[in-house]
Amino acid sequence: MDKKIILSVLFCLVINLSMFSQSYTEVSKSGKCGSDIEWSLSGTTLTLNMTGRVQIARMPDYDMDNKKAPWVKQKLKITKVIIGRGIVRIGSCAFANCNDLISVEFNDIHMSEIGWGAFYNCTKLYQISIPVFINKIETIAFANCISLKTVKIPDLAVVEEKAFASCTSLSSIELGSDVFLGNNVFATEVLENDHIINKLYSRDIISLPNNVNENNCSEFGLSPDAVAVVKKRAIIENNSQKRQSDVDLYVPEGIYTRNNTYALVIGNQNYRFVPDVPFAKNDALSFIKYCKTTLGIPAENVHYSENATKHMILDLEFDDWLKKEISDKSDKNLIVYYAGHGVPDINNNNKAYLLPTDVYGTKPYHGIALDDFYTQIGEMGFNLVTIFIDACFSGVNRDNEGLGGERAVEIEAQDSRPTKGNLIVFSAAHGNETAQGFQEEGHGLFTYYLLKELQETKGDVTYGKLAEDLEKNVSNKAPFLILRKQQTPTAYSTSQFNSWKKSKL
Repeated sequence: MDKKIILSVLFCLVINLSMFSQSYTEVSKSGKCGSDIEWSLSGTTLTLNMTGRVQIARMPDYDMDNKKAPWVKQKLKITKVIIGRGIVRIGSCAFANCNDLISVEFNDIHMSEIGWGAFYNCTKLYQISIPVFINKIETIAFANCISLKTVKIPDLAVVEEKAFASCTSLSSIELGSDVFLGNNVFATEVLENDHIINKLYSRDIISLPNNVNENNCSEFGLSPDAVAVVKKRAIIENNSQKRQSDVDLYVPEGIYTRNNTYALVIGNQNYRFVPDVPFAKNDALSFIKYCKTTLGIPAENVHYSENATKHMILDLEFDDWLKKEISDKSDKNLIVYYAGHGVPDINNNNKAYLLPTDVYGTKPYHGIALDDFYTQIGEMGFNLVTIFIDACFSGVNRDNEGLGGERAVEIEAQDSRPTKGNLIVFSAAHGNETAQGFQEEGHGLFTYYLLKELQETKGDVTYGKLAEDLEKNVSNKAPFLILRKQQTPTAYSTSQFNSWKKSKL
């Protein structure tokens, strides 16, 4: 079959092939896939592993007419696919038209190729983590995956034409600086006046290859307006990084090693529907350096979620990592750091919400209620949880812009405090104050002085001393910044942990 064939022709095949997703027969639950790969189905999870006779294996190529993958030919219901270690290529059309497939898990980061039409028309596939060493994603590999939300492609990958064409739910794209794009990779084919036209992707773009700009982006299926936004962001970030802060130039090695401490770091800088948060990414990345170097937390214990959506925070980090992967939490500590937007719901007694990057400021109730955020963490059962929030809930951001569509008027959000578990919370601002940016240092004001305290004490500081110094330093500096506003950090704990001020991180 010619790889150049347009999607409209392939769509016609779906009608004839979709019958297998409607009814399933009792068939073999295991078998061979080529000479070097074995497959097995447990429930609705399909697992592929090497036979053991080779070091690496490449899945055979299939098509959608005659030579079908065994699980497709046998009409098996598959909701999850696990690709075992050593398998470096997914064959062409291997999972095409698997309409029940929801997620794909790669157990080998050295997966290098995803074949032509490999996941074509997997209409329920909503997430896939592309391996970091991928070097080729072939034509229409993920075309018509209409539930796919995000795409992140690492450097040096070749993405062939229409690889993600007609992924109509796609809302976030992140591409490495040296990714090579083919024609209409992200375009959506639509029928207009009896002619097929390519509608350009116009939603959020986190980063782009160096060779993509407003003049040539249309050939890759990207809107010039969307590309202009990401180019502007890059200029702002480059300008902010020209001068390194003193807290970034020297990150001291700490006194202790904290093998039983975990850290979840969230840096929400680039938002889809509200103004961005200057320096939030830099805040988060610097905090990670201090977690690893100064606080002595093992690298594998630190998770970073950049420009996190609600799904990324609640499903991937809370459910999949903190709740499921970390066992015996009673003797383990957790640090949670958040830099980004907070917002009050003016239609619900100014209830405070954290704002993920995919939520409108006018609909804060679609975000994460701050009291629910605390409760979920408190119920996880960690020995001690420390939460740092460099955000405010006044509805005004670091640039004095309103987030809910209203003019920039500070609102005093409903007071939300943790009630479950041993939680200690440090918040950047009080009441209707704004969590300001410290432009000269390239950080949020609160985060700058938090890092400064960790730098000066090498992480050996009591919570009481940390709270006292943060309040003093931030409140003294805030009136002299660009916004000329007052800002007073606060610190508090759950009632179960009354002696928190004498404890240490």
